[in-house]
Amino acid sequence: MDLPMEHALRRSMLLIRGQPDKADHLQDILFDTAIKYTHTGYRVLFFTRKPLERVAASIREQFSDLFKMITFIYVQTIDATMKRLLDLQRWTNCIPGLIIVESFDLLVTPNPNDGRSRQDFQRSLVLSLLADTVRTISVKQKGTCNCIVTLNYGSLETLPVELFYREHNVLDVNHVHGSSDILSVMMENEHSIANNLL
Repeated sequence: MDLPMEHALRRSMLLIRGQPDKADHLQDILFDTAIKYTHTGYRVLFFTRKPLERVAASIREQFSDLFKMITFIYVQTIDATMKRLLDLQRWTNCIPGLIIVESFDLLVTPNPNDGRSRQDFQRSLVLSLLADTVRTISVKQKGTCNCIVTLNYGSLETLPVELFYREHNVLDVNHVHGSSDILSVMMENEHSIANNLL
């Protein structure tokens, strides 16, 4: 991978870490981020384990056109996630500008009886495939595809997230009070990518 592309890739990947008791609040913020991001004209892919249940009908009606720009992909396992990411690399229409992967650490590995190191290896493969997918989409659309991944604190101890995320792009959920906190980091990263800043 050439240095400008690697630089852009690591700036377009955002990681939000937090604790399980804030998962619903963070999901609401991610959904609001997705809605606001569609104002750019780009589509959003939202990987989640289960459908969002707390979205009021009035919000769905108010943002019905924007809702059409968000595709929800429900996955429970690492295998299913990898399959969908590989499929996504072949898409030629409806290419997203933002991929959100919620509760990444809760995706079930093929064999739950595997040891921690084997499970971490499989999750690292998914992060690698996700980074490759973001890169592939960025090349196809000749612009930056952004990515947001959320996971719990404990997962960071054994996953090599520094391979995929700059320190500046790892946010603590306690410092994310709304979608504007996420979007401002994404805009700052877009500016640095456009101006080739390190």
